[in-house]
Amino acid sequence: MAESITYFSIDVEASGPVPGLFNMVSLGAVPVHHDEDGQWKPRSEEFYVEIKPAFEGFETEAMEIHKLTKEHLDANGVDTKEAMEQLNAWTLDQAQKTRAVFVGHNAPFDWMNVAYYFAYAGLKNPYGYNALDTKALAMGKLDLHWLDTNKERLAELLPNLPALDTEQVHNAVYDARYQAILLCELLNRPK
Repeated sequence: MAESITYFSIDVEASGPVPGLFNMVSLGAVPVHHDEDGQWKPRSEEFYVEIKPAFEGFETEAMEIHKLTKEHLDANGVDTKEAMEQLNAWTLDQAQKTRAVFVGHNAPFDWMNVAYYFAYAGLKNPYGYNALDTKALAMGKLDLHWLDTNKERLAELLPNLPALDTEQVHNAVYDARYQAILLCELLNRPK
């Protein structure tokens, strides 16, 4: 029998392309479970944190995407170690006795930031070194070209996936919730 897992749809916003030189400025997460009807569904629980900058790098283009300013993060962000301790505790609470699996839409970027920040904070990454990428999953499930795996195109192809709310896109918890719905749409498709 396969080990039980809990998927965690995670989205991060950052001040640039790589951690260590730039900052993870916010993180949103939503767990996904297999319900009694045999369908994958997002849970109602959410995690969101804004993180105080730890590194010097801030790209104007990156900051314009999520609209969180350095000043706002300095004043309101949570210190790195505390943010990662909160995420770790929340993940373990949500996963219970299952394995936590990291899921992202373009998972390499999001996982890289989360893994780096756990290591930087001196904490074990509860998701380990694996990540499920919904872009790659969509390529396989829908027989798509890589460039057709963006969220806008997937909203056209998956009938139960809502249109993106352009007012909320790039808010980490909104994106994590949307990606959780996307993951469920892909997992619930017939083989």
